[in-house]
Amino acid sequence: MSALRLRRASVVAAGLVVATGLGVAPAAADYGGGGSEDGGASAYVEYAYSHPGSSGTSMTPTGANWPAPTCWYEPAYKPKDFEEYLRAHNYDGSAGADLYEQYFNETDGKYHKGDEGAWWELTVDLDREDLSCAQEYEPYQFIGPDFPQPPDVEVFDAEMLAMFAYERIKLPAPPVDLKPGADRQIVNLETLASFGQDLEPAWVTASIDYLGVQLAATTVATPSRLTLSADSAHADPAECSYELVAAGGGYTVDTEDAACNITYRKSSGEGTYDLQALLTWEVAWNPSADPAGTPTTALPDGQSANDIPVTVKEIQTVVR
Repeated sequence: MSALRLRRASVVAAGLVVATGLGVAPAAADYGGGGSEDGGASAYVEYAYSHPGSSGTSMTPTGANWPAPTCWYEPAYKPKDFEEYLRAHNYDGSAGADLYEQYFNETDGKYHKGDEGAWWELTVDLDREDLSCAQEYEPYQFIGPDFPQPPDVEVFDAEMLAMFAYERIKLPAPPVDLKPGADRQIVNLETLASFGQDLEPAWVTASIDYLGVQLAATTVATPSRLTLSADSAHADPAECSYELVAAGGGYTVDTEDAACNITYRKSSGEGTYDLQALLTWEVAWNPSADPAGTPTTALPDGQSANDIPVTVKEIQTVVR
């Protein structure tokens, strides 16, 4: 196989802001430069974020992982630009010379000039563990209406954009308020929980408009369930889960009338107990730049968590 230009997968973001019907104020992010170290063009991907979605911690998938691919083809050159690129790197004994000879001969020196389509470049994400695919595929493929993509090879598409968007979603910690407060829990008194603010869906849109390739995908994470877990053998029950309730454009919870509420049976003494608040987010994507678009495919749920130290005291009573 000819020499392959390995490079860390990079994206260019132009700060696209998308208006939505989710009642979320979008915030643009991810400004930056693109292109590889030797000047070759790279596909341009724009990311738009909701808030939440641009701040917090990265979403942790539950169950099966859904990783972005290691190797894929992305649009890189028009035929004329591809020829100029190879000629510019046609040095004796160089990797560029090997590529020049390979593609010059394979296309009879025409580089698909006059054909509808573009030269797509094999891109390798060096952050992945298994890079064997980098040795299996040709560094460039011409793809167009009359030149289909190679079989069994990842090619930039809407689903891949959804993968990249999934990996970029950031989720807030559960904004849980306790009653009584975390620093004044009482033995044998139920621990009630509510949100200090309504939670809104978090989304990321990834889109590309480059060399005739126009694609978009929006991945949306919607909060659905709160689980409270007491790290104490003296809690009864030790865990309770609550479905969130839609409220306007967001989601909320209030456990005052719930059938399950954690109750501590023993004081924490001079220390504290750890109460974990875990939020489950249902995730799906649609092949558009509209966060309010109809979801087409469900993805692995996401999670965000918050560990709350609680102080539990006994109330002293006087019996006469």
